[in-house]
Amino acid sequence: MTVIRGTIRITWIFQLLLVSLVSQVRSADSPVLLQASPPGKAIVTLPGGELCILYMVSGKHCASIRSIDGGATWSEPRVEFEFRNPAGVPVVLVDREGELHAFMLVLRGSGRTPTVDYFYDIWHAATRDGRSRWSDPKRIFEGYVGALNGVLQLESGRIVVPHQFWVPGLRSEPPTGSHVVTTSTSDDGGRSWRLSPARLTSPCRSGYIGSNYGATEPVAVQLRDGRVWMLIRTQTGFLYESFSPDGVEWSEARPTRFRSSNSPANLLRLPDGRLVVFWNNCENPSRVDGEPVYTTRDALHVAISGDEGRTWKGFREAFRDPNRNRPPPRRGDRGTAYPFSTATRDGQVILSTGQGEGRIALVRIDPEWIGASAREDDFSAGLEGWSVFKPFGPAEYYWRDRVQGPRLVDHPTRAGAKSLQVRRTDEKSGDEAVWNFPAGRRGQVSLRVLLPEGFGGGVIALAGRFIQPAEPAAERLEVFRLRLDAAGRIEGGPVLAKGRWHALRLAWDLNRNRCSVAVDGKAVLDLPRLNNDSDPLSYLRLRSSATSPDPAGMLIERVAATRDE
Repeated sequence: MTVIRGTIRITWIFQLLLVSLVSQVRSADSPVLLQASPPGKAIVTLPGGELCILYMVSGKHCASIRSIDGGATWSEPRVEFEFRNPAGVPVVLVDREGELHAFMLVLRGSGRTPTVDYFYDIWHAATRDGRSRWSDPKRIFEGYVGALNGVLQLESGRIVVPHQFWVPGLRSEPPTGSHVVTTSTSDDGGRSWRLSPARLTSPCRSGYIGSNYGATEPVAVQLRDGRVWMLIRTQTGFLYESFSPDGVEWSEARPTRFRSSNSPANLLRLPDGRLVVFWNNCENPSRVDGEPVYTTRDALHVAISGDEGRTWKGFREAFRDPNRNRPPPRRGDRGTAYPFSTATRDGQVILSTGQGEGRIALVRIDPEWIGASAREDDFSAGLEGWSVFKPFGPAEYYWRDRVQGPRLVDHPTRAGAKSLQVRRTDEKSGDEAVWNFPAGRRGQVSLRVLLPEGFGGGVIALAGRFIQPAEPAAERLEVFRLRLDAAGRIEGGPVLAKGRWHALRLAWDLNRNRCSVAVDGKAVLDLPRLNNDSDPLSYLRLRSSATSPDPAGMLIERVAATRDE
Protein backbone atom coordinates (compact mmCIF):
# COMPACT_ATOMS: atom_id res chain seq x y z
CA MET A 1 0.00 0.00 0.00
CA THR A 2 2.86 2.38 0.80
CA VAL A 3 4.40 1.82 -2.62
CA ILE A 4 1.08 2.44 -4.34
CA ARG A 5 0.47 5.70 -2.48
CA GLY A 6 4.00 6.84 -3.27
CA THR A 7 3.45 6.09 -6.94
CA ILE A 8 0.20 8.04 -6.91
CA ARG A 9 1.92 11.03 -5.28
CA ILE A 10 4.78 11.01 -7.84
CA THR A 11 2.27 10.77 -10.69
CA TRP A 12 0.25 13.64 -9.28
CA ILE A 13 3.36 15.86 -8.89
CA PHE A 14 4.38 15.05 -12.48
CA GLN A 15 0.88 16.02 -13.67
CA LEU A 16 1.13 19.39 -11.94
CA LEU A 17 4.58 20.06 -13.42
CA LEU A 18 3.28 19.17 -16.86
CA VAL A 19 0.25 21.44 -16.43
CA SER A 20 2.55 24.30 -15.39
CA LEU A 21 4.71 23.84 -18.52
CA VAL A 22 1.70 23.60 -20.83
CA SER A 23 0.14 26.76 -19.36
CA GLN A 24 3.31 28.70 -20.19
CA VAL A 25 3.23 27.87 -23.88
CA ARG A 26 -0.41 28.32 -24.78
CA SER A 27 -2.77 31.24 -24.38
CA ALA A 28 -5.92 30.88 -22.35
CA ASP A 29 -9.39 31.14 -23.84
CA SER A 30 -11.90 33.49 -22.22
CA PRO A 31 -15.10 31.95 -20.78
CA VAL A 32 -17.71 31.06 -23.39
CA LEU A 33 -21.46 31.28 -22.78
CA LEU A 34 -22.91 27.95 -23.93
CA GLN A 35 -26.55 28.48 -23.04
CA ALA A 36 -28.38 31.41 -21.50
CA SER A 37 -31.24 29.47 -19.91
CA PRO A 38 -30.52 25.76 -19.29
CA PRO A 39 -33.44 23.84 -17.75
CA GLY A 40 -31.35 22.90 -14.69
CA LYS A 41 -28.01 23.36 -12.98
CA ALA A 42 -27.18 19.86 -11.69
CA ILE A 43 -24.49 19.03 -14.25
CA VAL A 44 -22.19 15.97 -14.24
CA THR A 45 -19.85 14.19 -16.64
CA LEU A 46 -20.70 10.56 -17.38
CA PRO A 47 -17.96 7.89 -17.69
CA GLY A 48 -17.86 8.12 -21.49
CA GLY A 49 -17.41 11.89 -21.42
CA GLU A 50 -21.04 12.79 -22.10
CA LEU A 51 -22.38 15.78 -20.14
CA CYS A 52 -25.67 15.32 -18.33
CA ILE A 53 -27.98 17.82 -16.62
CA LEU A 54 -30.68 16.45 -14.33
CA TYR A 55 -33.63 18.63 -13.39
CA MET A 56 -37.09 18.30 -11.88
CA VAL A 57 -40.28 18.87 -13.83
CA SER A 58 -42.60 20.10 -11.10
CA GLY A 59 -45.27 17.62 -10.09
CA LYS A 60 -44.19 15.06 -12.68
CA HIS A 61 -40.70 13.57 -12.87
CA CYS A 62 -36.95 13.96 -12.99
CA ALA A 63 -35.67 14.59 -16.54
CA SER A 64 -32.28 14.93 -18.18
CA ILE A 65 -30.59 16.40 -21.22
CA ARG A 66 -27.25 15.16 -22.65
CA SER A 67 -24.38 16.67 -24.63
CA ILE A 68 -21.66 14.84 -26.56
CA ASP A 69 -19.85 17.99 -27.75
CA GLY A 70 -18.82 19.65 -24.49
CA GLY A 71 -22.08 21.52 -23.97
CA ALA A 72 -22.33 23.18 -27.39
CA THR A 73 -25.55 21.29 -28.23
CA TRP A 74 -27.97 19.28 -26.13
CA SER A 75 -30.37 16.40 -26.67
CA GLU A 76 -34.11 16.49 -26.26
CA PRO A 77 -35.25 15.89 -22.65
CA ARG A 78 -35.85 12.36 -21.48
CA VAL A 79 -37.63 11.15 -18.36
CA GLU A 80 -35.34 9.57 -15.76
CA PHE A 81 -37.83 8.61 -13.01
CA GLU A 82 -41.24 9.62 -11.69
CA PHE A 83 -41.21 11.95 -8.69
CA ARG A 84 -44.01 14.38 -7.97
CA ASN A 85 -42.98 16.32 -4.87
CA PRO A 86 -39.44 17.73 -5.19
CA ALA A 87 -38.39 21.25 -4.26
CA GLY A 88 -35.31 23.03 -5.56
CA VAL A 89 -32.36 21.80 -7.62
CA PRO A 90 -31.39 18.11 -7.42
CA VAL A 91 -27.76 17.36 -6.56
CA VAL A 92 -26.17 14.59 -8.63
CA LEU A 93 -23.23 12.23 -8.14
CA VAL A 94 -21.60 9.84 -10.60
CA ASP A 95 -20.13 7.11 -8.39
CA ARG A 96 -17.01 5.05 -9.15
CA GLU A 97 -19.14 2.33 -10.81
CA GLY A 98 -20.62 4.95 -13.17
CA GLU A 99 -24.04 4.94 -11.52
CA LEU A 100 -26.02 8.13 -10.97
CA HIS A 101 -27.30 9.30 -7.59
CA ALA A 102 -29.87 12.10 -7.30
CA PHE A 103 -30.54 13.91 -4.02
CA MET A 104 -33.68 16.02 -3.73
CA LEU A 105 -35.48 18.13 -1.15
CA VAL A 106 -39.14 17.32 -0.51
CA LEU A 107 -41.62 19.55 1.29
CA ARG A 108 -43.45 17.92 4.20
CA GLY A 109 -46.25 19.65 6.08
CA SER A 110 -48.58 22.47 5.19
CA GLY A 111 -47.82 24.96 7.97
CA ARG A 112 -45.57 28.00 8.12
CA THR A 113 -43.30 27.27 11.08
CA PRO A 114 -40.05 25.44 10.18
CA THR A 115 -39.31 22.34 12.30
CA VAL A 116 -42.87 22.41 13.68
CA ASP A 117 -45.30 21.98 10.80
CA TYR A 118 -43.06 22.74 7.85
CA PHE A 119 -40.05 20.62 6.74
CA TYR A 120 -37.76 19.96 3.81
CA ASP A 121 -36.51 16.35 3.91
CA ILE A 122 -33.70 14.84 1.81
CA TRP A 123 -34.66 12.05 -0.60
CA HIS A 124 -32.38 9.85 -2.67
CA ALA A 125 -32.65 7.76 -5.84
CA ALA A 126 -29.91 5.90 -7.74
CA THR A 127 -29.44 4.01 -10.97
CA ARG A 128 -28.58 0.32 -11.05
CA ASP A 129 -27.17 -2.09 -13.63
CA GLY A 130 -25.15 0.38 -15.67
CA ARG A 131 -27.63 3.27 -15.42
CA SER A 132 -30.34 1.10 -16.98
CA ARG A 133 -32.91 1.63 -14.20
CA TRP A 134 -33.57 3.81 -11.17
CA SER A 135 -34.35 2.78 -7.62
CA ASP A 136 -37.51 4.13 -6.06
CA PRO A 137 -36.82 7.47 -4.34
CA LYS A 138 -36.68 7.21 -0.55
CA ARG A 139 -36.23 9.62 2.32
CA ILE A 140 -32.77 9.59 3.92
CA PHE A 141 -33.03 12.58 6.30
CA GLU A 142 -36.00 14.17 8.09
CA GLY A 143 -35.85 17.81 9.10
CA TYR A 144 -35.78 21.33 7.73
CA VAL A 145 -32.85 21.39 5.25
CA GLY A 146 -31.68 24.31 3.11
CA ALA A 147 -30.37 23.99 -0.42
CA LEU A 148 -28.11 21.05 -1.26
CA ASN A 149 -24.99 22.14 -3.14
CA GLY A 150 -22.84 19.08 -3.64
CA VAL A 151 -22.17 15.43 -2.82
CA LEU A 152 -18.99 13.37 -3.09
CA GLN A 153 -17.65 9.82 -2.91
CA LEU A 154 -14.46 9.17 -0.95
CA GLU A 155 -11.60 6.86 -1.96
CA SER A 156 -13.06 4.37 0.53
CA GLY A 157 -16.30 4.27 -1.46
CA ARG A 158 -18.27 6.16 1.19
CA ILE A 159 -20.84 8.61 -0.20
CA VAL A 160 -20.96 11.88 1.75
CA VAL A 161 -23.84 14.38 1.56
CA PRO A 162 -22.92 17.68 3.29
CA HIS A 163 -26.03 19.52 4.44
CA GLN A 164 -27.50 21.74 7.11
CA PHE A 165 -30.65 21.53 9.20
CA TRP A 166 -32.67 23.88 11.36
CA VAL A 167 -32.37 22.87 15.01
CA PRO A 168 -35.85 22.76 16.57
CA GLY A 169 -36.26 25.49 19.15
CA LEU A 170 -33.41 27.70 17.89
CA ARG A 171 -34.06 31.18 16.54
CA SER A 172 -32.24 32.92 13.68
CA GLU A 173 -30.27 35.24 15.92
CA PRO A 174 -26.88 35.48 17.65
CA PRO A 175 -24.73 33.82 18.75
CA THR A 176 -24.81 31.10 16.05
CA GLY A 177 -28.22 31.28 14.39
CA SER A 178 -30.77 28.53 13.89
CA HIS A 179 -28.90 26.09 11.63
CA VAL A 180 -26.04 23.62 11.98
CA VAL A 181 -24.02 21.82 9.32
CA THR A 182 -23.41 18.07 9.28
CA THR A 183 -23.22 15.14 6.84
CA SER A 184 -25.21 12.04 5.98
CA THR A 185 -23.15 9.11 4.74
CA SER A 186 -23.62 5.73 3.08
CA ASP A 187 -21.16 2.83 2.86
CA ASP A 188 -23.34 0.56 0.71
CA GLY A 189 -23.98 2.56 -2.44
CA GLY A 190 -26.88 4.54 -1.03
CA ARG A 191 -28.98 1.66 0.28
CA SER A 192 -28.65 2.77 3.91
CA TRP A 193 -27.64 6.05 5.54
CA ARG A 194 -26.41 7.38 8.86
CA LEU A 195 -26.25 10.91 10.27
CA SER A 196 -22.91 12.30 11.45
CA PRO A 197 -22.75 13.50 15.08
CA ALA A 198 -21.04 16.72 13.90
CA ARG A 199 -22.91 19.97 14.53
CA LEU A 200 -20.88 22.74 12.88
CA THR A 201 -21.77 26.37 13.59
CA SER A 202 -20.62 29.86 12.68
CA PRO A 203 -21.17 33.16 14.50
CA CYS A 204 -23.72 35.76 13.50
CA ARG A 205 -24.29 39.31 14.68
CA SER A 206 -27.20 41.58 15.50
CA GLY A 207 -28.19 44.02 12.78
CA TYR A 208 -27.14 41.78 9.90
CA ILE A 209 -28.78 42.70 6.57
CA GLY A 210 -30.37 39.25 6.13
CA SER A 211 -31.50 36.25 8.14
CA ASN A 212 -29.09 34.96 10.77
CA TYR A 213 -29.32 31.29 9.86
CA GLY A 214 -25.72 30.61 10.88
CA ALA A 215 -23.73 27.85 9.14
CA THR A 216 -25.49 26.66 5.96
CA GLU A 217 -25.17 25.09 2.49
CA PRO A 218 -21.82 23.26 2.71
CA VAL A 219 -19.77 21.68 -0.10
CA ALA A 220 -16.77 19.36 0.21
CA VAL A 221 -13.92 17.68 -1.68
CA GLN A 222 -11.39 15.02 -0.70
CA LEU A 223 -7.77 16.16 -0.55
CA ARG A 224 -4.76 14.14 -1.68
CA ASP A 225 -3.79 13.36 1.93
CA GLY A 226 -7.17 11.67 2.47
CA ARG A 227 -8.80 14.44 4.47
CA VAL A 228 -12.14 15.88 3.41
CA TRP A 229 -12.28 19.67 3.13
CA MET A 230 -15.63 21.41 3.62
CA LEU A 231 -16.57 25.01 2.78
CA ILE A 232 -19.60 26.52 4.54
CA ARG A 233 -21.78 29.53 3.77
CA THR A 234 -22.00 31.97 6.71
CA GLN A 235 -23.08 35.51 7.57
CA THR A 236 -19.61 36.49 8.81
CA GLY A 237 -18.35 37.89 5.49
CA PHE A 238 -16.20 34.77 4.97
CA LEU A 239 -16.66 31.16 3.96
CA TYR A 240 -15.88 28.85 6.88
CA GLU A 241 -14.08 25.51 6.64
CA SER A 242 -13.92 22.19 8.43
CA PHE A 243 -11.79 19.07 7.93
CA SER A 244 -12.61 15.39 8.38
CA PRO A 245 -10.61 12.15 8.18
CA ASP A 246 -13.63 10.14 7.06
CA GLY A 247 -16.61 12.38 6.17
CA VAL A 248 -18.24 11.65 9.54
CA GLU A 249 -16.13 13.31 12.25
CA TRP A 250 -15.46 17.01 11.60
CA SER A 251 -13.23 19.69 13.10
CA GLU A 252 -14.64 22.92 14.48
CA ALA A 253 -15.59 25.29 11.66
CA ARG A 254 -13.26 28.26 11.27
CA PRO A 255 -13.00 31.19 8.81
CA THR A 256 -11.13 30.79 5.52
CA ARG A 257 -9.38 33.41 3.40
CA PHE A 258 -12.39 33.48 1.06
CA ARG A 259 -14.62 36.49 1.61
CA SER A 260 -18.23 35.90 0.68
CA SER A 261 -21.53 37.77 0.67
CA ASN A 262 -23.55 35.08 2.47
CA SER A 263 -23.61 32.81 -0.58
CA PRO A 264 -22.57 29.17 -1.13
CA ALA A 265 -19.45 27.85 -2.85
CA ASN A 266 -18.67 25.01 -5.25
CA LEU A 267 -15.57 22.79 -5.29
CA LEU A 268 -14.25 20.83 -8.27
CA ARG A 269 -11.29 18.48 -8.81
CA LEU A 270 -9.90 18.71 -12.35
CA PRO A 271 -8.60 15.63 -14.22
CA ASP A 272 -5.03 16.93 -13.81
CA GLY A 273 -5.44 17.12 -10.01
CA ARG A 274 -5.88 20.86 -9.54
CA LEU A 275 -8.68 22.25 -7.37
CA VAL A 276 -11.16 24.89 -8.51
CA VAL A 277 -13.43 26.91 -6.22
CA PHE A 278 -16.39 29.08 -7.24
CA TRP A 279 -17.86 31.61 -4.82
CA ASN A 280 -19.14 35.20 -4.55
CA ASN A 281 -16.08 37.22 -3.57
CA CYS A 282 -18.32 40.18 -2.77
CA GLU A 283 -18.85 42.70 0.01
CA ASN A 284 -22.41 43.02 1.27
CA PRO A 285 -24.08 46.42 0.73
CA SER A 286 -24.66 48.86 3.55
CA ARG A 287 -28.10 49.51 4.98
CA VAL A 288 -29.97 52.48 3.53
CA ASP A 289 -31.57 54.66 6.21
CA GLY A 290 -31.51 51.61 8.45
CA GLU A 291 -33.20 49.32 5.91
CA PRO A 292 -31.42 46.18 4.60
CA VAL A 293 -30.54 45.64 0.95
CA TYR A 294 -30.32 42.31 -0.91
CA THR A 295 -26.96 40.56 -0.52
CA THR A 296 -24.38 41.17 -3.26
CA ARG A 297 -24.38 38.44 -5.92
CA ASP A 298 -23.63 40.50 -9.02
CA ALA A 299 -20.46 38.51 -9.81
CA LEU A 300 -19.40 34.90 -9.28
CA HIS A 301 -15.68 34.34 -8.81
CA VAL A 302 -13.30 31.48 -9.47
CA ALA A 303 -9.82 30.54 -8.25
CA ILE A 304 -7.52 27.59 -8.95
CA SER A 305 -4.94 25.80 -6.80
CA GLY A 306 -2.15 23.41 -7.75
CA ASP A 307 -1.09 22.67 -4.16
CA GLU A 308 -4.27 21.32 -2.53
CA GLY A 309 -5.62 24.70 -1.51
CA ARG A 310 -2.56 26.15 0.20
CA THR A 311 -2.28 28.90 -2.44
CA TRP A 312 -4.75 30.13 -5.04
CA LYS A 313 -4.61 32.03 -8.33
CA GLY A 314 -7.37 33.89 -10.09
CA PHE A 315 -10.12 35.46 -7.98
CA ARG A 316 -11.63 36.21 -11.38
CA GLU A 317 -15.20 36.94 -12.37
CA ALA A 318 -16.37 33.70 -13.93
CA PHE A 319 -19.90 34.99 -14.50
CA ARG A 320 -21.56 38.37 -14.12
CA ASP A 321 -25.27 38.90 -13.66
CA PRO A 322 -26.39 39.78 -17.21
CA ASN A 323 -29.00 42.16 -15.75
CA ARG A 324 -26.76 43.75 -13.11
CA ASN A 325 -26.85 47.21 -14.69
CA ARG A 326 -30.65 47.40 -14.76
CA PRO A 327 -33.32 47.71 -12.05
CA PRO A 328 -33.63 44.41 -10.13
CA PRO A 329 -36.89 42.49 -9.62
CA ARG A 330 -38.71 43.43 -6.42
CA ARG A 331 -39.09 39.87 -5.17
CA GLY A 332 -37.12 36.63 -5.24
CA ASP A 333 -33.48 35.62 -5.29
CA ARG A 334 -31.30 36.99 -8.08
CA GLY A 335 -27.73 37.17 -9.26
CA THR A 336 -24.96 34.66 -9.96
CA ALA A 337 -25.02 32.45 -6.86
CA TYR A 338 -25.48 28.67 -6.40
CA PRO A 339 -22.81 27.36 -8.78
CA PHE A 340 -22.56 23.76 -9.99
CA SER A 341 -19.66 22.58 -12.12
CA THR A 342 -18.08 19.59 -13.80
CA ALA A 343 -14.89 18.89 -15.77
CA THR A 344 -14.85 17.56 -19.31
CA ARG A 345 -12.49 14.75 -20.29
CA ASP A 346 -10.09 17.29 -21.82
CA GLY A 347 -9.99 19.34 -18.61
CA GLN A 348 -12.36 22.18 -19.46
CA VAL A 349 -14.73 23.39 -16.76
CA ILE A 350 -18.48 23.57 -17.41
CA LEU A 351 -20.20 25.93 -14.97
CA SER A 352 -23.94 26.20 -14.42
CA THR A 353 -25.03 28.98 -12.11
CA GLY A 354 -27.37 31.90 -11.45
CA GLN A 355 -30.67 32.75 -9.81
CA GLY A 356 -33.80 34.37 -11.15
CA GLU A 357 -35.36 34.79 -14.56
CA GLY A 358 -32.82 35.58 -17.28
CA ARG A 359 -29.89 35.07 -14.91
CA ILE A 360 -29.08 31.33 -15.16
CA ALA A 361 -26.33 30.36 -17.59
CA LEU A 362 -24.10 27.53 -18.72
CA VAL A 363 -20.48 28.61 -19.25
CA ARG A 364 -17.33 26.84 -20.47
CA ILE A 365 -14.14 27.96 -18.70
CA ASP A 366 -10.53 27.24 -19.62
CA PRO A 367 -8.58 26.50 -16.40
CA GLU A 368 -5.57 28.36 -17.83
CA TRP A 369 -7.71 31.50 -18.04
CA ILE A 370 -8.43 31.21 -14.30
CA GLY A 371 -4.73 31.28 -13.45
CA ALA A 372 -3.64 33.77 -16.12
CA SER A 373 -1.58 36.72 -14.94
CA ALA A 374 -2.90 39.56 -17.13
CA ARG A 375 -6.04 41.17 -18.49
CA GLU A 376 -6.75 44.26 -20.61
CA ASP A 377 -9.74 46.05 -22.13
CA ASP A 378 -10.03 48.74 -24.80
CA PHE A 379 -13.87 48.71 -24.81
CA SER A 380 -14.05 47.28 -28.31
CA ALA A 381 -16.32 44.56 -26.85
CA GLY A 382 -18.54 47.04 -25.00
CA LEU A 383 -19.11 47.04 -21.25
CA GLU A 384 -19.86 43.34 -20.77
CA GLY A 385 -16.77 43.00 -18.56
CA TRP A 386 -17.71 45.93 -16.29
CA SER A 387 -20.26 46.66 -13.58
CA VAL A 388 -21.56 50.19 -14.14
CA PHE A 389 -24.84 50.25 -12.22
CA LYS A 390 -25.73 52.92 -9.67
CA PRO A 391 -28.06 52.07 -6.75
CA PHE A 392 -30.30 54.93 -5.69
CA GLY A 393 -33.42 55.73 -3.71
CA PRO A 394 -34.87 54.05 -0.61
CA ALA A 395 -34.58 50.36 0.27
CA GLU A 396 -37.92 48.55 0.40
CA TYR A 397 -37.95 44.96 1.71
CA TYR A 398 -34.37 44.26 0.49
CA TRP A 399 -35.02 45.93 -2.89
CA ARG A 400 -33.31 49.08 -4.13
CA ASP A 401 -33.52 50.60 -7.58
CA ARG A 402 -30.61 50.80 -10.01
CA VAL A 403 -29.72 52.77 -13.11
CA GLN A 404 -26.74 52.51 -15.43
CA GLY A 405 -24.08 55.11 -14.71
CA PRO A 406 -20.90 55.16 -16.85
CA ARG A 407 -21.40 54.72 -20.59
CA LEU A 408 -19.29 54.36 -23.71
CA VAL A 409 -18.91 57.45 -25.87
CA ASP A 410 -17.16 58.09 -29.16
CA HIS A 411 -13.41 58.35 -28.76
CA PRO A 412 -12.46 62.03 -29.19
CA THR A 413 -9.59 61.37 -31.63
CA ARG A 414 -9.89 57.81 -32.97
CA ALA A 415 -12.68 57.25 -35.47
CA GLY A 416 -14.80 54.19 -34.69
CA ALA A 417 -13.26 53.65 -31.25
CA LYS A 418 -15.00 54.06 -27.90
CA SER A 419 -13.93 55.33 -24.50
CA LEU A 420 -15.52 55.01 -21.08
CA GLN A 421 -17.03 58.18 -19.62
CA VAL A 422 -17.28 58.37 -15.81
CA ARG A 423 -19.10 61.47 -14.56
CA ARG A 424 -21.87 62.73 -12.33
CA THR A 425 -25.00 63.20 -14.39
CA ASP A 426 -27.50 64.47 -11.79
CA GLU A 427 -28.15 64.81 -8.07
CA LYS A 428 -27.65 61.08 -7.56
CA SER A 429 -24.19 59.97 -6.49
CA GLY A 430 -21.37 60.07 -9.01
CA ASP A 431 -21.00 57.34 -11.62
CA GLU A 432 -18.69 54.43 -10.86
CA ALA A 433 -17.22 51.61 -12.96
CA VAL A 434 -15.86 48.37 -11.46
CA TRP A 435 -13.45 46.01 -13.29
CA ASN A 436 -11.89 42.71 -12.18
CA PHE A 437 -8.37 41.48 -12.98
CA PRO A 438 -6.21 38.47 -11.93
CA ALA A 439 -5.48 38.81 -8.22
CA GLY A 440 -2.01 39.44 -6.91
CA ARG A 441 -0.16 40.64 -3.83
CA ARG A 442 2.07 42.49 -6.27
CA GLY A 443 1.17 43.85 -9.66
CA GLN A 444 0.31 46.89 -11.70
CA VAL A 445 -2.69 48.53 -13.34
CA SER A 446 -2.20 50.86 -16.29
CA LEU A 447 -4.79 53.14 -17.85
CA ARG A 448 -5.00 56.01 -20.31
CA VAL A 449 -7.07 58.89 -18.97
CA LEU A 450 -8.29 62.16 -20.44
CA LEU A 451 -9.74 64.97 -18.30
CA PRO A 452 -11.92 67.28 -20.44
CA GLU A 453 -12.58 70.88 -19.54
CA GLY A 454 -15.32 70.91 -16.93
CA PHE A 455 -14.03 67.79 -15.16
CA GLY A 456 -15.37 67.82 -11.60
CA GLY A 457 -13.07 65.38 -9.81
CA GLY A 458 -12.49 61.63 -9.75
CA VAL A 459 -11.09 58.65 -7.90
CA ILE A 460 -9.02 55.67 -9.08
CA ALA A 461 -8.91 52.92 -6.45
CA LEU A 462 -7.78 49.32 -5.98
CA ALA A 463 -9.58 46.71 -3.87
CA GLY A 464 -9.43 43.02 -3.07
CA ARG A 465 -13.05 42.04 -3.70
CA PHE A 466 -16.22 43.13 -5.50
CA ILE A 467 -17.69 46.21 -3.83
CA GLN A 468 -20.86 47.60 -5.39
CA PRO A 469 -20.60 50.94 -7.18
CA ALA A 470 -21.72 53.86 -5.00
CA GLU A 471 -21.16 51.80 -1.83
CA PRO A 472 -20.63 54.15 1.16
CA ALA A 473 -18.34 51.62 2.88
CA ALA A 474 -15.90 51.72 -0.06
CA GLU A 475 -13.93 54.46 1.70
CA ARG A 476 -12.81 51.95 4.35
CA LEU A 477 -12.64 48.89 2.08
CA GLU A 478 -10.44 50.13 -0.76
CA VAL A 479 -6.75 49.37 -0.24
CA PHE A 480 -5.15 52.13 -2.34
CA ARG A 481 -6.83 55.30 -3.57
CA LEU A 482 -5.70 58.06 -5.95
CA ARG A 483 -7.77 61.26 -5.88
CA LEU A 484 -8.01 63.85 -8.64
CA ASP A 485 -9.51 67.26 -7.83
CA ALA A 486 -11.48 69.36 -10.31
CA ALA A 487 -8.28 71.05 -11.48
CA GLY A 488 -6.79 67.66 -12.37
CA ARG A 489 -4.32 67.67 -9.49
CA ILE A 490 -3.39 64.29 -8.03
CA GLU A 491 -3.64 64.51 -4.27
CA GLY A 492 -0.03 64.93 -3.12
CA GLY A 493 1.26 64.96 -6.70
CA PRO A 494 1.25 66.79 -10.06
CA VAL A 495 -1.58 68.25 -12.13
CA LEU A 496 -2.87 66.32 -15.17
CA ALA A 497 -3.26 68.72 -18.07
CA LYS A 498 -6.83 68.99 -19.34
CA GLY A 499 -7.70 67.88 -22.85
CA ARG A 500 -4.84 65.41 -23.41
CA TRP A 501 -4.35 61.72 -22.77
CA HIS A 502 -2.18 60.67 -19.85
CA ALA A 503 -0.75 57.23 -19.10
CA LEU A 504 -1.22 56.32 -15.44
CA ARG A 505 0.33 53.31 -13.75
CA LEU A 506 -0.39 52.07 -10.23
CA ALA A 507 2.15 49.44 -9.13
CA TRP A 508 1.36 47.86 -5.76
CA ASP A 509 3.20 45.61 -3.36
CA LEU A 510 1.13 44.48 -0.39
CA ASN A 511 4.17 42.98 1.28
CA ARG A 512 5.71 46.47 1.41
CA ASN A 513 2.38 48.29 2.03
CA ARG A 514 2.89 50.66 -0.86
CA CYS A 515 1.59 51.57 -4.30
CA SER A 516 3.79 53.60 -6.64
CA VAL A 517 2.06 55.97 -9.06
CA ALA A 518 3.62 56.96 -12.39
CA VAL A 519 2.27 59.55 -14.83
CA ASP A 520 3.43 59.40 -18.46
CA GLY A 521 6.27 57.10 -17.44
CA LYS A 522 7.53 59.21 -14.55
CA ALA A 523 7.14 58.14 -10.90
CA VAL A 524 5.33 60.91 -9.01
CA LEU A 525 4.28 59.57 -5.58
CA ASP A 526 3.58 56.56 -3.38
CA LEU A 527 0.07 55.92 -2.11
CA PRO A 528 -0.34 54.78 1.50
CA ARG A 529 -2.10 51.50 2.26
CA LEU A 530 -5.54 52.33 3.69
CA ASN A 531 -6.33 49.08 5.55
CA ASN A 532 -4.84 45.74 6.51
CA ASP A 533 -7.10 43.48 4.43
CA SER A 534 -5.19 40.34 3.52
CA ASP A 535 -6.90 39.88 0.14
CA PRO A 536 -4.73 40.04 -2.99
CA LEU A 537 -5.83 42.97 -5.12
CA SER A 538 -8.20 42.11 -7.96
CA TYR A 539 -10.40 45.16 -8.61
CA LEU A 540 -10.07 48.54 -10.28
CA ARG A 541 -12.68 51.13 -9.26
CA LEU A 542 -13.22 54.36 -11.25
CA ARG A 543 -15.67 56.96 -9.96
CA SER A 544 -16.65 60.58 -10.20
CA SER A 545 -16.13 62.62 -7.04
CA ALA A 546 -17.82 65.73 -8.45
CA THR A 547 -19.92 67.53 -5.83
CA SER A 548 -22.48 68.68 -8.41
CA PRO A 549 -23.56 67.49 -11.88
CA ASP A 550 -20.49 67.14 -14.09
CA PRO A 551 -21.28 66.71 -17.81
CA ALA A 552 -17.62 66.26 -18.73
CA GLY A 553 -16.39 63.59 -16.33
CA MET A 554 -13.23 61.69 -17.21
CA LEU A 555 -12.57 59.48 -20.23
CA ILE A 556 -10.79 56.13 -20.12
CA GLU A 557 -9.30 54.81 -23.37
CA ARG A 558 -7.80 51.54 -22.17
CA VAL A 559 -7.05 49.60 -18.98
CA ALA A 560 -4.60 46.75 -18.39
CA ALA A 561 -3.54 44.80 -15.30
CA THR A 562 -0.74 42.34 -14.60
CA ARG A 563 -0.16 40.19 -11.55
CA ASP A 564 3.51 39.73 -10.70
CA GLU A 565 4.30 36.03 -10.48
